[in-house]
Amino acid sequence: MWKSSSDSSEILNKARELLSKYPLCDSCLGRCFARLGQNLTNTQRGFALKVSLLLQVDQEVKEHKVENLELVKELFFNMGTIAQNTFKNYFSDEFQKRSCYLCGDVIEELKDDFERKAIEVLKDRPKYVLGVRLSDDLRRRETAFSVDNGLIYYESLKNELKREVGKRLSAKGFPPEMDNPEVEVIYDVGTRSVYTLSKVRKSLYVYNRLSRGVPISSWYGKGTSLEDEVKKTIVVPFSEPSEVRVLDPYPLVVKEESREEIRAVGYYIKKVGEVSGREVGLIAQSLPQKRVYRVTVYTEEEVGQEVYDGIRDLIIEARDFDELKEKLKEIKGDVLTVDLIDSEGKHKRILEQLKL
Repeated sequence: MWKSSSDSSEILNKARELLSKYPLCDSCLGRCFARLGQNLTNTQRGFALKVSLLLQVDQEVKEHKVENLELVKELFFNMGTIAQNTFKNYFSDEFQKRSCYLCGDVIEELKDDFERKAIEVLKDRPKYVLGVRLSDDLRRRETAFSVDNGLIYYESLKNELKREVGKRLSAKGFPPEMDNPEVEVIYDVGTRSVYTLSKVRKSLYVYNRLSRGVPISSWYGKGTSLEDEVKKTIVVPFSEPSEVRVLDPYPLVVKEESREEIRAVGYYIKKVGEVSGREVGLIAQSLPQKRVYRVTVYTEEEVGQEVYDGIRDLIIEARDFDELKEKLKEIKGDVLTVDLIDSEGKHKRILEQLKL
């Protein structure tokens, strides 16, 4: 490969490098720089790069800066029909039409096919999101291509298909429902077929645990668990050990559950509403900044409030249960029970917003 003029941009140099090795359609070349430039399609990016590169190379040839015209010939072949007329100015050979290394020149055909078949599925207008399944060969080729060439602004073929077909469907009255979809409409590029997967419905609840020794999931303890009792999958953003009663409402997410209230094995659970995966993630990241525990101890020390002859209640603030245990080491006596009675933090504000 010959060197381009020193004042050329890095992007144009990278496009020249790629097209010296691979035939690429406008869209697949543009996807190599998809994170650059706003409100542009990848086809527009790729076409613009080819036009700029064609002008640059034509100038270099005319100014006798290219020693080996065979390199120019390969570049023109890989650029496609946009370079055909310029090619004829310098070569008597027949112009070679080469298929795109990545998509085989079928990316627009794939978009049309995906759109048409998705509309057939969406006639009942369910809430949906789009998905794309690539063949193993195409996925490996695309991964190797982006990694081997150091393409830090690259966008996968899957993303382009989902985004562009999503735009087309929205324009025809079928906008995707990103937050709480009912189905995922998946296009299999290898077989050119569309199928659907039902999305799991997630409901946010708040709970109080009024009995000790009953974990939410069997993962967290032995014996009967709340998950066993309700026979649903439960996601716990944060919790307390099963021996701690939870008297302050704590969040949990139950999959495929519609009941407004659940009473089971010492738990009282009340529904807040259905939530999206993004909202579940937000709650999981919002741990309590402060937790308030009521600890009942048997001690001879004059601490807390006496309940009965050496049995005393202590109110202790801690970041979490581990910090509480460290604080309890300072007390001479036996810990009888622990209750979580209050908590503060961003999770409370999020719960209030989701109740609206």
